[in-house]
Amino acid sequence: MDRAEPAEPFFSVLGAVRVRCAGVQLPLGSPQQRALLAMLLLRRNDVVDLDEIVDGLWGEEPPRAAVGTVRSHVYRLRRALGSRIATHGQGYLLHVAPGALDLDVFDELVAEARGRAAEEGTGEAAELLARALGLWQGAPLAGLPGPHAAIHRERLAELRLSVLLERIELDLRLGRHDRLVPELTGLCAEHPLHGRLRELAGLALVHSGRGAPAARDERPARPHRTPGTPPAAELRAPGEPPVPPAPTEPPAPVAMALPRPAQLPCPPDHVIGRTEVAAELLDTLTTPRPGSLPIVTVTGTGGVGKSALTVHVAQRLRDRYPDGQLYASLHGTSKDPADPGTVLAGFLQALGTHASQIPAGPQERAALFRTTVADRRILLVLDDARDTAQVEALLPGTPDCAVLVTARSTLDGLPAVRRVRLEPLAVPEALAVLGAVAGPQRIAAEADQAAALAERCGGLPLALRLAAARLAARPSWTLSDFVRLLDGGHPAFPALPPFSVFPAPAGSQDGVTACLRPGYDLLEEEEARLLRLLALPRGGATDIAGAAALGGLPPARAGQFLERLTGRGLLESPRPGVYRQYPLLRMFAAERSHEQDRPEERAAAMTRFLDHLLAEARTVHAAERPGHHVVGLLPPGTCPGRPDSRLRLVDPDHDGALAVAAQILEAVPSAVAVAADLALAVEPLLEGSYLWADSLEPLRRILRTAQDQGHLRAAGRAGHLLGSALAHLGRPDEAERILDAAEHAARAVSDEAVHTGILDRRAHVCQYRAHWLQADALHRQAVTAAEEYGSDWACRNARAHSVSTLLRLSRREEAAEISRTTLASAVDAGDQGGEAYALYNLGLTARHLGRTDEAVDRHRQSAELGARHGSPAMEAMNLVSETAAQLAGNRLPAAVECGERAVAATRRLRWHTAEVRALRLLGSAWAAAGDRQRARARLEQAAEVLTLSGLPRRPHDPLLSHDPLLSHGPLLPPEAPPA
Repeated sequence: MDRAEPAEPFFSVLGAVRVRCAGVQLPLGSPQQRALLAMLLLRRNDVVDLDEIVDGLWGEEPPRAAVGTVRSHVYRLRRALGSRIATHGQGYLLHVAPGALDLDVFDELVAEARGRAAEEGTGEAAELLARALGLWQGAPLAGLPGPHAAIHRERLAELRLSVLLERIELDLRLGRHDRLVPELTGLCAEHPLHGRLRELAGLALVHSGRGAPAARDERPARPHRTPGTPPAAELRAPGEPPVPPAPTEPPAPVAMALPRPAQLPCPPDHVIGRTEVAAELLDTLTTPRPGSLPIVTVTGTGGVGKSALTVHVAQRLRDRYPDGQLYASLHGTSKDPADPGTVLAGFLQALGTHASQIPAGPQERAALFRTTVADRRILLVLDDARDTAQVEALLPGTPDCAVLVTARSTLDGLPAVRRVRLEPLAVPEALAVLGAVAGPQRIAAEADQAAALAERCGGLPLALRLAAARLAARPSWTLSDFVRLLDGGHPAFPALPPFSVFPAPAGSQDGVTACLRPGYDLLEEEEARLLRLLALPRGGATDIAGAAALGGLPPARAGQFLERLTGRGLLESPRPGVYRQYPLLRMFAAERSHEQDRPEERAAAMTRFLDHLLAEARTVHAAERPGHHVVGLLPPGTCPGRPDSRLRLVDPDHDGALAVAAQILEAVPSAVAVAADLALAVEPLLEGSYLWADSLEPLRRILRTAQDQGHLRAAGRAGHLLGSALAHLGRPDEAERILDAAEHAARAVSDEAVHTGILDRRAHVCQYRAHWLQADALHRQAVTAAEEYGSDWACRNARAHSVSTLLRLSRREEAAEISRTTLASAVDAGDQGGEAYALYNLGLTARHLGRTDEAVDRHRQSAELGARHGSPAMEAMNLVSETAAQLAGNRLPAAVECGERAVAATRRLRWHTAEVRALRLLGSAWAAAGDRQRARARLEQAAEVLTLSGLPRRPHDPLLSHDPLLSHGPLLPPEAPPA
């Protein structure tokens, strides 16, 4: 039955996100689902791209199932809101009628109030602002997760406060002093550092006859006025006499006032994406810590915004440290860092010490400085420190002062009470920086290209502002033009020349290069060389062994250099022993390598690194497939357990080994044999983690290079892996064509292991097409070929893969016997992956024989073993088949519970064929339980997955069947995808 379109709803974001329709509040689901709705509401009647939604909900590290989760949220929101949520390409648009969002109503009331105020309608303006503020129902976007909600929560809160100040000022003009006192008292407590609020509170107290508010310390706070607001004298009601001066005490003896230096630089216009960090720093420096000097360090790579954040925080602390604020740039990244003695002399003069009274020695200056600031509340900002020793000489000796230090190095020896390491901005914040400078409409108009530009800038605020400034100065340029130039033959951040994306006068450096170059110039030659070579493979991270291979260094020496580079802020270490470069630093280092390293040196470094990756992958392959003898993949000596590099070889969040190998082939095509061996070696990891989609493009490039060079063994191996990936992803026609060519190549060079694997994959293609007899014949050929060349693992694997075919051919007892035999063989060989797969097959055969309790037990054993073995794909396929077993045993609550977990597991892996089967089984379970609405929803989701993933819909595919054994049809390789 079609859903009726609801009446016109009213949306609220000024508080918790709500939707009311015909007086009824609509259910909006989970907090994350409401966060997605908030994104659509804040961009109402405009398309929000899918990638933007993912970034806004999860930030830098979205889960692998993020896209599927977003689509599920949209599906559920449509059930509440109907067709108001429209799909446009890869994005969504929410149609909101005029006046149907509380934020729009608020903006209209504020605009009308300002118009009345300009016409001297003060009373009407105040009432309109009060009505506007009455729309707020607590904190905006309350309770919503994700970076997008955090950014807009702060923006909307600041908007409310600014309008509230306007209304208070109008009420003061109208003489409403008495009723403003409690409100302003509460606001001052809520915003203790807001000078304008304190000023307005003082006016209200004086005019209400209660006297001025008590000062926070001995000296009154420095008056502060929000830009654009009238001075206090202008806030009198029309015709009201001037405020009489407060009674004065008899004059005290005049004393010489101590100087109160105010050396802080001009604060940045806005600090985007650092709200939580700024609050953390403010909390640290405003919380009493008896007996200890509060020292805070802000560290990070060049251009990440350390100085801007620190000055922003320091400016907000001026009233907290009324005896003065001292600032010094220590030039830590220059060849001539600031001398602490010279800095102390400047501080002493600023504090009132005559030049003739400043001692000559640095230690004496430090002692006099500590004496001068004793019992005074001084804030020191020490920017761009080189090391701990430089900072220690400048520290006060009493806890009433506070110190903010920025540095690229970590300053581990400094006794800091809080250490903050700034990371590059996530995409939503980076886009906000671009929009703040270049204009939000311009960024929103090309959202995809803006995200690409943010990525090229590496999330560094310096680069983002520089890029946005160039765009602002060139209004006719599109973001596509700009990104194209960055991706072209020109260096990303050139130091010179008239026609560059970041132009600079001849002989000068642009802002990015000027920021990064000083730290690089301080490196020793060997350190600088390693930094340059680390930038050559475009991978996400490397370990000490990989760095040693790139640099041609002993591992101990490479480890020392990596730690030094990390300490200087030129690398980051996400976990012990693993290092990676920030994107802009990698580009900078790669440019330096092209300038300073000979082509043959770069080629040799990349070849060594490829050899290193192959050595790691060989070890993994031998551990994953014991008894599988593949020429070129036998590691020397005994095989240890899985190395720490296991996941990095196929890291889904960064370029894995295959992507790096394909990139290296661009520079060193002769390394194609090593690249193809590497592809074959990482096959177990691709299967266990179901990362086939990520492998397609690198495998195509490796195969293309092998074919261009006529390298048959490499072509056979790369073709085998590419055909396997295509078969797993449900693209049988292309898989068959690639596998046929690979088989000819493997036969021509007698690559028996690969030929056996290709036979097995061709059987997989036949399973997908429901050609069971052909699949059975190919499985038998694969077993024979494995026996002939002596691979116990390949023989066991081919037999295990034949089980699902035998079940389809109703040869159940034969399938059960093979499952028992392969289980015993895998246990004897110590093959945990083979053991888990054999248990899975025993679960399938038990279900086909009607023993559903046994089937459930076997699937749970297999899933547990797969989890211990590090195979999420094995876990997912067991969940799907356990759901079928529970359904076959008519245990409907258990089938629903297991089916929900199966859907979640397959979505995390982006395993679309398995997700379709899980959704259909789950729909069948809900239907059997009598819940037709939920059953229909799951079937609709299955159809949507088919459409979005591009999987074929054949006319002969069976629809959802009452027989769970037949519910998948040829959409999924029967019962089990090959492992």
